[in-house]
Amino acid sequence: MKRELIYFCMGSAAASLLLSFGFGVSQRPSKTKGFPSAWSLTIQLRFKDVATRDEFLRFWAPLARYVRDAEPFALLFEAVQSDKDPLLVIVDERYSNKEVYMELHRSSAAFHQFRPQMKKLQDEGRLEVSGESGFGIGLDTI
Repeated sequence: MKRELIYFCMGSAAASLLLSFGFGVSQRPSKTKGFPSAWSLTIQLRFKDVATRDEFLRFWAPLARYVRDAEPFALLFEAVQSDKDPLLVIVDERYSNKEVYMELHRSSAAFHQFRPQMKKLQDEGRLEVSGESGFGIGLDTI
């Protein structure tokens, strides 16, 4: 009983220490600061039909899971279904900087598996893609 109490106290102390150093706590910037040098890519995907949209989302999902699990430099990676048009999906991506997007994200095996499938839809005329990219403007710089 005494040994269990000692182990419990040691474990509690270790957990408190880890939490005080920020381990296990989400490290997010404040709402007023944003992501100062973040690079963003916003892509509009217009599909020929709902079946093509659903096909795209099925092969996009493994890439999204990979980004979530293996790319800590990806600050945002999500698909947004338009609430006005079922054939329009907006993909928002945000990275800590443009270099990690170009050098790490685009060179991943998950990206190389995804991209030819998307290109095939474009080549078949079933998907039109447009988009913009740029750097964040933090509120503290305005």
